[in-house]
Amino acid sequence: MIPMSGMTNRRNSRPVLSRGETIDSCCSEDLVTVLEMKVEKKPFKVTDRLRLYRKGIMAATLKELLEKAREKFGIEEWMEVYLVLEEDGTEVDDEEYFQTIEGNTMLMLLLKDDIWSPEGPPYTMREITLDEIQV
Repeated sequence: MIPMSGMTNRRNSRPVLSRGETIDSCCSEDLVTVLEMKVEKKPFKVTDRLRLYRKGIMAATLKELLEKAREKFGIEEWMEVYLVLEEDGTEVDDEEYFQTIEGNTMLMLLLKDDIWSPEGPPYTMREITLDEIQV
């Protein structure tokens, strides 16, 4: 028997919402349950800034991935880091974009002053002269 909208499901005694009902129509206890739902962890491949080491890291959020990558590569918390797609240098800087990235994507962990390069280690701002900057 399929539960009708607003009636409780005997198995978990929570109201079952129909497609047309909004989250506002459920009680606060159910709202907490909805908010506590965890995002599934995905596997990522992360390489260090010199492309010497690769680590497999499972993470559900960008923050979690950054924390685990710091730990795996031994980067102190006071050092500012960021992630880019290893293949083209696209910066991964917000959660919404991070959630669209497929599992097993290769990412690169860079330090604040690093600039992604297609091969070898990243450039740093100190290494680039004005003549080298192409507009």
